[in-house]
Amino acid sequence: MDNLEQAAMLLLSMGEKGAAHVMAHLDRNDVQHLSHKMARLSSITQHEAEAVLGRFFKGYQEQSGIARASRSYLQKTLDLALGDRVAKSLIDSIYGDEIKTLVKRLEWVDPQLLAHEIANEHSQLQAVLLGLLPAESAAQVLQGLPEAGQDEVLVRIAQLGDLDREVVDELRQLVERCMLMAMEKSHTQVSGIRQVADILNRFEGDREQLMEMIKLHDRQLANNVADNMFDFIILGRQKAETLQEIMAAVPADVLALALKGIEPELKTALLTALPKRMSSAIETQIEAIGTIPLSQAIAARKEIMEIAKQMMDEGEIELQLFEEQVVE
Repeated sequence: MDNLEQAAMLLLSMGEKGAAHVMAHLDRNDVQHLSHKMARLSSITQHEAEAVLGRFFKGYQEQSGIARASRSYLQKTLDLALGDRVAKSLIDSIYGDEIKTLVKRLEWVDPQLLAHEIANEHSQLQAVLLGLLPAESAAQVLQGLPEAGQDEVLVRIAQLGDLDREVVDELRQLVERCMLMAMEKSHTQVSGIRQVADILNRFEGDREQLMEMIKLHDRQLANNVADNMFDFIILGRQKAETLQEIMAAVPADVLALALKGIEPELKTALLTALPKRMSSAIETQIEAIGTIPLSQAIAARKEIMEIAKQMMDEGEIELQLFEEQVVE
């Protein structure tokens, strides 16, 4: 077992509370790596467990048992000796600024959520918050803020110096509110527009009527759904002449990859759009390719749909995203 696996095994053996106390002192990367390792650790033999625990307790026994003073212990002691304001300055110089530690917790909050939460705050408070976040996280949050105010936030960050106690108090309240907001989120994301597009692509009823109803609710939403309906399976509902023009523009090797593993009806419809000799050649190529990763076939289908969409945007073809009503 490597060191990370040993640490993961040790944390698992401590139980939830013990592991949580230890992980609270680790940085984000260590917590992430250990969490992944803990989730995947399996098949630990009795011998391995005994060896890891043995090394840990041997190291523990070599310690004196007198640990450094905790922040709260020293804070209380110095408050009595020096008073709150003097003690606070000394404590920060020893352990690091408390507010930086507090803000560091926001590394775990989704940057988009964080940006949304602080979007209406004063730009100075936004600057203070981003100034205390790690640069990578701060950049992601900045991207989520309105573009018109991004430069002002950066200028204010560059001009930051010592923070007033009032600003620190206001920042502390903001951090606590953001943490509360983050905890209320489930972190389970649903790509709603894409899901609606996929449902409509597979819906056997009147898609046109459903799209018209969605437009009545929100026209822009309907347009976004339509943009996401460029799924490979819609080729099966295109007119013969449209399909022929698309197939003529697709490289043979890409088409052969795209047709691997698709439904027989759709495969037949696409091959029928090709000249007989080319259709036979494609079928031969599909057999010759053999087994391929599914991701490779999906990538080829996506490439074909990009070609089709470009042809539609340039007015070369009319793609039918759903069955439209027709009249004689």
